[in-house]
Amino acid sequence: MPLPVLRRAAAPAAIAAALALAPFALSAQTSGQTSGQTTAPAEAPADAAATAEPAPEPSISDVLATVNGHEITLGQIILMRANLPQQYQQIPDAQLLPALVDQAVTQYLLSLEAAEEGYGDSPLAKLRAELDKQSYLAEAKMRDMVAEATTDEKLQAAYEAQIASIEPAQEIRASHILVPEKETAEQIKADIAAGADFAEKAKEFGTDGTKDRGGDLGWFEKGQMVPEFADAAFAAEENVVTGPVETQFGWHLILVTGHRDQPVPTFEESREELAQGLAAEAAQAAVAEIRDGAEVVLSEDAPAPGAIRRDDLLTGN
Repeated sequence: MPLPVLRRAAAPAAIAAALALAPFALSAQTSGQTSGQTTAPAEAPADAAATAEPAPEPSISDVLATVNGHEITLGQIILMRANLPQQYQQIPDAQLLPALVDQAVTQYLLSLEAAEEGYGDSPLAKLRAELDKQSYLAEAKMRDMVAEATTDEKLQAAYEAQIASIEPAQEIRASHILVPEKETAEQIKADIAAGADFAEKAKEFGTDGTKDRGGDLGWFEKGQMVPEFADAAFAAEENVVTGPVETQFGWHLILVTGHRDQPVPTFEESREELAQGLAAEAAQAAVAEIRDGAEVVLSEDAPAPGAIRRDDLLTGN
């Protein structure tokens, strides 16, 4: 399985097919074959590996291969791996590394030929170089601003401010039995008053998904239920069957089993949401500040909007 070409824009089918023939298929790697003039390092004996010193911490400047004097580094390979489609990310590292090195070798050799033939001076090459650089610099700057805005101290401060502003909401826990007719609900209520178990009656007569758990609805706020049900449930005395209460779903018998203030989420439970909020605020503020200080003039002679679909304008450049 050959690795895809690592470009931000998809290559035309003919180019992609040609590159797929390049000698960096994973099958060749796993069978121990070499491609071109790339040579794999010999394996160390098992006993030597057992007594070897721990490997040094890797560096992006580590050289993984040399092609006609040109160094291919770990940093380049990491970037190539990061840009792979998701299905290729699942390949074991022992297979993926040599495949990526082979791909880097092939791409470098192809780029040398292209440069000698003047491809590097084409408008498209210059556009790609400029846009790639702009994209990297903008992303790097935004990453730093977001990191500064979402430190542990700032997240903790945002959490404490959020908690201080929360009005504790009342919740109740209740069970219900939902039936289509009022008469059925009244008969069930009478049976419960005579000693029948509410949960067993819910399993026997209930018509909604709660019947299998004895009608238990769990904890809920008033606004989570339809008004008729919520008004009756929140006004009900605890452990006393209330109803029948009619809603759009039918007739309910309600048994409230608990009252509490809604639990306050912990810092860890809130962390991701807080980080997203602070990151969005920081990004919006930074973009607004940068754009406020810039002079932006939109051309009055811009082509029709459909021009952005004219990929053919890039052909041959």
